[in-house]
Amino acid sequence: RPGVLVDINRVAELDYLREEGDALAVGALARQRALERWSRSRFPLLAEALRHVGHAAIRTRGTVAGSLAHADPAAELPALFLALAGVAVAVSRGSRREIAARDFFLAPLTTALRPDELLAEVRLPRVPPGSGWSFLEVARRHGDFALVGVVAALSLGGERVESARVALFGC
Repeated sequence: RPGVLVDINRVAELDYLREEGDALAVGALARQRALERWSRSRFPLLAEALRHVGHAAIRTRGTVAGSLAHADPAAELPALFLALAGVAVAVSRGSRREIAARDFFLAPLTTALRPDELLAEVRLPRVPPGSGWSFLEVARRHGDFALVGVVAALSLGGERVESARVALFGC
């Protein structure tokens, strides 16, 4: 039980979506719906995954960073974060650290964030040209938690596979 609850909703500096080189930087207050709309032409894998997250009303209030910090094993965004080998930027008073996706989730509903840290930014690498991806989900109804889902990202370099990542959720 937390002794104090801090509401960051009015910290405008944390509400952003911006391209930085070959990655997308998502601020802690960037809403899922804003990212869904932004990514339609720029980042189709994100757009596809986000349309499965809850309902539009949920995506309008829910943040990308909040979903990752919650670390629900049935949620789409943590699986996407893992499949894309994203990076979480955690900040606390006087410190800042980057946490690779593979090190971020410790157990269901448990992350590597320390009690005094805020997940300030999420970085998602762009799927490079010549790559492929897939997102599939089975749920009772659209917007329900996944019964099972998979995110796959494959990067090709010429005729060979440079990297392949698969993340399962809800199973």
